[in-house]
Amino acid sequence: ARMGAELALKEYNDKGGYQSKKVEAVIYDDETKPAKGVENVTRLITRDKVFAMVGPVNSGVALAIIDIAQKNQVPLMDTVATAEQIIERYKNAPKNYIFRVSLNDGIQTSFMIDYIKGRQYQRVGLMHDSTGWGQSGRDTALRLVKEANLDLVAGPEVFDQNDTDMTTQLTKMQEAKAEFIIAYSLAPAGVQIAKSMQKIGLKTPWTGTWALIAPNFLKLGGKATVEGVMAVTSYTPDHSANAKVLHEKVDRIFKEQGGDFHPVATAQTYDGVRLLLRALDKVGPDPQKIRDALEEIDDFTEAVTKMKPHPFSHANHESLGRDTGFLAVWHDGKLERAAE
Repeated sequence: ARMGAELALKEYNDKGGYQSKKVEAVIYDDETKPAKGVENVTRLITRDKVFAMVGPVNSGVALAIIDIAQKNQVPLMDTVATAEQIIERYKNAPKNYIFRVSLNDGIQTSFMIDYIKGRQYQRVGLMHDSTGWGQSGRDTALRLVKEANLDLVAGPEVFDQNDTDMTTQLTKMQEAKAEFIIAYSLAPAGVQIAKSMQKIGLKTPWTGTWALIAPNFLKLGGKATVEGVMAVTSYTPDHSANAKVLHEKVDRIFKEQGGDFHPVATAQTYDGVRLLLRALDKVGPDPQKIRDALEEIDDFTEAVTKMKPHPFSHANHESLGRDTGFLAVWHDGKLERAAE
């Protein structure tokens, strides 16, 4: 995400910036801790006097800071965090200051539910990490599983994102004869889920969110470990000419940092920052006017993600909808579209 933001800003400044002045990025690390996120955002608004904010990456942190952004009327562009409530909380406010360039958890989980029903599975298991994002994903999955009249036969089982053994949770899935497992997990923990399944001989199909389409999932686990694991995505580096150009550029420019090691996060943040800069060009560094301008942009044809040229409106601050995503599966070290 940081690489996407820095690249978008560099390209903007190289073209002259705002009225011949370079736009500066103030970057703080919240360490995925909500309290740290609150501290950072308060500092950005009160001390650094920013005209807009990008981030955070973690949903738990996002849910802790959006009230501050909304109260102080400073636009927040969420380009990674996926909890539904991030946008929903102020959806009916006269002016919502929270925007998103990322598939929310409800949309992602709906693809999982469609696959489960299409295969006529009925018995579902649910796992999630202990972060705010994992808990939000759990709540979303519980709601959608219930609405689909599926049976939750195991879970929700919780794990820490640094755990290295998931056999206890997965044995419960095995004993309950779960036919499909939904897991809200980042890539490192996802690898441990896959390894633990192999350890106990559990071959139940399972899926995660777009966190598991990251190349580091493959790198950490290896082809044999990730084989058959599914994940939701709305973006691949080769889905369009614009996406290909960005991916090659990031690989080249950030080679020493590992290249484009999480293309979705890179692309979404790249587009999110460019939208803010487009608004800046139109109305200047006024937070309230930036917010209004974001809703009015209707010619953003240079997107690398699948957002439409008019990504936001007064009624909708989600730039990526259900028509932009699909369920993918790891096969022979590559992602393929999962069979319907």
